[in-house]
Amino acid sequence: MKTTLRKLTVTFGAFVVVAMMAATANAGCGDIAHKPILKRQAFRASEFAMPQLQLVSQDNDPITGMWEVTFTSSGATIDTGYSVWHADGTEIMNSGDRSPLTGDYCMGVWKNLGNNRYKLNHAGIGWDSTGTVQVGPANIVEEVELGTKGNAFSGTFTITQYDLNGNVLATVSGNITGKRIDVDTVINTF
Repeated sequence: MKTTLRKLTVTFGAFVVVAMMAATANAGCGDIAHKPILKRQAFRASEFAMPQLQLVSQDNDPITGMWEVTFTSSGATIDTGYSVWHADGTEIMNSGDRSPLTGDYCMGVWKNLGNNRYKLNHAGIGWDSTGTVQVGPANIVEEVELGTKGNAFSGTFTITQYDLNGNVLATVSGNITGKRIDVDTVINTF
């Protein structure tokens, strides 16, 4: 029994190796008549090496990290939430004053303008108060300056709400502040 099992294992293993080395690759699915057929190529030892992660940068921009943010306009708080600025130039925000039913997450892209100043172009999707009717895209543009210790920022914002046809429904401007959240920050208030 052991001999038969051993022969079966060796035979199957040899079949797999031969099939891997002799197969002609074909890219695509469905009807392949209009798809190019890849030609057989010789294997190089480097093709079997483990993939390596490439280090893009050892130092992140000082704005990267998690922030507790507050938006105010004419002295009134209009939104609070948590924002994460990623090293790749993207950002995501969880709006604390919007119900998840009406869309409480939105994303953006940012750029370092120099001298601790940053510009963020942020996109969201607006919904009515029931969360069942889409109003249209919302655009938030922020210009902020990072504090000298890197634990706070402040600046201005403009929110423009569009309808589904691209017409401006409303615009509001004001000030934004952010406090850095790190691994030791207790998160219990806005």
